[in-house]
Amino acid sequence: MGYEVVNESLIQISQTRFTHTPPTKWIFFSSKNAIHYFFAQKPELTPEVKFGVMSAVSAEYLLEFGKKADFIGEGVDVTRIAKDFAEFIQDDTVLFPQAIDSLQTIQKQLSFTNICHNLFVYKNTLRSDFEIQESELLVFTSPSNVRAYFEKYKLLKGQKVVAIGSTTFNQLKNYGIKTIGLPVSFDEVGLLRAITEQLEVKTHVSVKKK
Repeated sequence: MGYEVVNESLIQISQTRFTHTPPTKWIFFSSKNAIHYFFAQKPELTPEVKFGVMSAVSAEYLLEFGKKADFIGEGVDVTRIAKDFAEFIQDDTVLFPQAIDSLQTIQKQLSFTNICHNLFVYKNTLRSDFEIQESELLVFTSPSNVRAYFEKYKLLKGQKVVAIGSTTFNQLKNYGIKTIGLPVSFDEVGLLRAITEQLEVKTHVSVKKK
């Protein structure tokens, strides 16, 4: 479409070692990073353990580790996904591989009868050694990226903003950003639609079936 795209991660991700995997009926992953850094350490799992993921994108990534998701969140409202998951698992135990600074949105929606285990498998460190050129539109993929950006820059007049996921959306609201594009799905098609809507580009986005 004639736009220049700049890709810059504003966080440094590092693995956090763990030596014990608590016994559980469910394991829920809120991100692809959680999946990667959990299985990178070759955890011992029982054959009957079930897996939940935030989105279809994470479900596809989970398949790369030979695991199929038994629960897949729909939409981008993390609180709604959390409530759906809580209803789905009833009173079962859940393990949450996560970042040290996780907001733990899913856990907050579970019943007091659920036993939750938080397992830290990676750490996000905000970067400051980056330079972002002036852009017409900013796309934020996580609350951590939002914090890193606004510790260094302010939103310029006329700049458009897109947030991936409701937690990122809410973090932007905390910085006083009022107009924010929000994809209806976590995949690339949903993101592209949100971007073109903010840029007011009239285009037809289609998906090729595999």
